Parts: sequence; C-alpha cells; structure tokens
Amino acid sequence: MSKQPEQQQQQGAFKKDMRKIDIWALALGAIIGWGCFVMPGNNFLPKAGPSSIVGLLLAGCIMAIISLSYGYCIKKYPLSGGEFVYADASFGKKHAFACGWMLVLGYWSLIPLNATAIALITRYLMPGIFQFGHLYTIAGWDIYLGEILLSSAFIIVLGYMNVRGVKSAGWFQTTVAVLLTASVLFCLIGILLTKPDMSNLQPFFAEITDGEVSTKGVVSCLIAIACYAPYCFVGFDCIPQAAEEYSFSHKAATGLMVGAILVGALIYASVVFITAVAEPWGPLMLTNPDWATGEVVQNHLGYIGTLFLGIAMLCAVLSGMNAFYLSGSRLMFSMSYADALPQTFGELHPKYGTPDKATYFLMISALICPWFGRQILTWVTDMTCVGAAVGFTYTCATATVMAKKEGLKAQTIVSGIGSILAAFFIILSFIPGSPGFLSIPSFIILGIWIVLGIIFWVKVKDNFLHGKWAGVDVEHILMSKMTDAGTIDSYNKNQ
Repeated sequence: MSKQPEQQQQQGAFKKDMRKIDIWALALGAIIGWGCFVMPGNNFLPKAGPSSIVGLLLAGCIMAIISLSYGYCIKKYPLSGGEFVYADASFGKKHAFACGWMLVLGYWSLIPLNATAIALITRYLMPGIFQFGHLYTIAGWDIYLGEILLSSAFIIVLGYMNVRGVKSAGWFQTTVAVLLTASVLFCLIGILLTKPDMSNLQPFFAEITDGEVSTKGVVSCLIAIACYAPYCFVGFDCIPQAAEEYSFSHKAATGLMVGAILVGALIYASVVFITAVAEPWGPLMLTNPDWATGEVVQNHLGYIGTLFLGIAMLCAVLSGMNAFYLSGSRLMFSMSYADALPQTFGELHPKYGTPDKATYFLMISALICPWFGRQILTWVTDMTCVGAAVGFTYTCATATVMAKKEGLKAQTIVSGIGSILAAFFIILSFIPGSPGFLSIPSFIILGIWIVLGIIFWVKVKDNFLHGKWAGVDVEHILMSKMTDAGTIDSYNKNQ
C-alpha cells in the first residue's frame, strides 16, 4: 500500500467527485420513494381529494423554507455529519449525540424499506415471479424466499457501489433520477393526451368518510396534506452529509436543495393528478383498489404506461437506497471521528476514499430486515420521521442562533419560522388523529431506540466528552481533520 492512500485513510480525505447534478439527484432520489406512487390512493385522495395537489405543493414550499437554514449551515459548516455538526455548534455534544442517534436509525431503516419495495413492485408488475418458497407470515405479511433473495441482491449491489466511490454512486443517482422524472412526465402527458374530463376532479375539496365522499373545508384539506411534509420530503437533508465531497462552491447547495424539493413536490402532485383526473376519483377510492395509481395508468395507457410507471417506481426505490447509503455512512463517519461512535466507522477505504466500514455495517444489518417482513420495517420508518423532524429542528435552530449573532436579520427570521414549522412536525407525531401520529408499534420501537441510545451514551460519553477531543466543538474536530488531510485549502477556495 502506498503512503498516500494510507494517509488518506488515517486523515479522512474525501474525494471531491460530486457534481451539482449529482447533489440535486441525491436529494430528489431520496425525496421520491415508493410512497409517491401508493400514497395518492391510500392517503392523499381519501383525506383531501384532488386538493391534495395544492396541499403537496404547499408542503414543498414549507420544506423549501426549512432548506434555507440547511443552505446557511452548509456554507458555515461544510462538513460531513450535517445535523450532528449543527446541533453541536449551538447546543453542545449531548444534543449532537441525540440528534445523530435519531438520524442514524432513520437513514439506515430506509435502505431495507426501499429494498423490500422492489419485491413489492414485482407483485404488481410481475405477479408470482418472485413469490416462491413461502417461509412464514409476520404481522400479516407473507415472507417468500424469492423476494428475500431479490431484496438482498439490491442491498449488496448498491452497498458495494457506495464502497467503490461516490463518483460511481453519483453517476448512478443522476441516471435513475432523470429516468424517474422522465417516466412520471411520460405518464402525465399520456393521461393528458387521452383528454380526460376535468370534472372528474370534483369535488375538489373532499374526503372519504364512512364509505362516502363528503365535502371538506379548504383549510382543513390543505393542512391535512401539508402535515405529510416530513414524510414526503425526508431525504433532501442528504445533501449536507456529502458536504466534503462537492466539486463546486458550497454556495450552490441552497439552490440545489430548493430545486430538488420543488421538483419533488411537482412529481408528487403529478402522480395525484394522474390518479384523480383519468376517471371520477370518488368511485375509484370507494372500490378500495390496492394500487389506485397503477390501476388508472393500466386502464388508460395500457402496458406501455404501466411499464413506464414501473420504471419510475424502480428508479425511485434504487435512488432512495443509494442516497441513504451515502448519507448514513457519512453521518456514522463523522460521529466516529468525533468519538461518538466506535473508531472503526471513522476510517476511509485506502483506495476509494469512502467510509467502507460504515457502509458495510449498514449493508449487513440491512440484509437481516427482509426476513422480518415489510410491515415491521414500515413501523420503524414511521418512527424515524420523528428523527428527521428532530434534525430539521436542530438545523433551523442553529441557523437562527448563528444568523442572529452575525446580524443577518432576513436569515434569522426565515430560520426562526423554519424552527417553528419543524418543531410542529415533531409535535404532530404525538397528537392522536394527526396525519403524523405514530402507531403503537412505532411508539414501542421509538422507546426501544431511545433506551438503546441512553445505554450507548453511557458507554461513549467519557470518550466523547472527556477524551482526546475534550473541550473541542465537533465542527472544529472535523475541520482539523480536513486540515490534516490537506483538504482545507480546497474548502477555502469553495467559499
């Protein structure tokens, strides 16, 4: 092994291979997942009718406001670790650990959840192909050996791709994000070319209650859908996790985030529009189809439309897995380097310059999950949306505090608003009847993860608080790593 690779592994010099298009695709791919194609029939239209289109655009605007605080923090702390670093900057290491601990589970759980969605897609598009070797049933979900093998294959391939380097992962992410957008656009144009009756969208503000379509107030409809914002748009915060790997100025990160969020909102709205306009949406919902969007596309665009919809879903799933592999491994790397996690996660591959140990950990632990069924993973993911909202809140609060110190009034106001909105999303998780209210299993998993966090904190706190980095802020720890690795000059040039 040459001297240079050895130094790279020890000092933590990330390769700066992420282009602007890669970063944009990273965020969009994380935002648009499997849920984009099932929630129109399962959640959006039953709760608010076609007004969900407006509600989702409103949700996108809310998340764009929150993302402005991320853009500010990225420029101020251009380090992998994102919210973990931001929480420490204003509130100290205890808060940093709590924030990072919540996010680690969130990023990790979305890898196997997306992987099992691939098997779910085949149930709709290629029924019976991978449903062989029935093993058992957990929480009402049938476990098939064929689907386990399929999900596991994708977990391994994308994990290995991330170990090989961010450049290959970036190219892959960009390709699937473009295919995703183009496929949804194809379906939208195809539905419009059938000249659908726009009266199918009536009643525009409505909900399904007791098996009937009933009108609903404008405000209550919009709020019901806007409350899904953290669930629909979680993932744009992948961008700060790759902050040390930009090949461009960090000033561009804000625009890339906002752009990804707005495009994501348009994709969500387009899928709802496709589902609601092709035929009267009320009767469609009352028939309780397993997959309303797929049924509409198949009925009106035939096999070709279904094929493109399948491509869109597959791209959404793969891009999500890729994004959360990258984000989770970078977060674990930063926490490890600051002594908040075992040191092995703070090492980089001597050749590829990637946190390979953290990536392999995410991969191996994700391989266990398909054996337990998709329903249990759904409970975990529902709970991790709390973690995402915690990250939003810490980032906006940090931006508020720092902007106020620097006398940036506009940024202080925007970040203050973002803090209130983000905190509101956390509160929604604990209000019965709200769209974000956690299920009983999700509450149990949340409690278990918090207890594990407390146990883990007891084990690492002495080293984290009083070890070699005692009295040193996390951002200064990671900045010193950049200095030692010879990358601080590159950072300065990008400011």
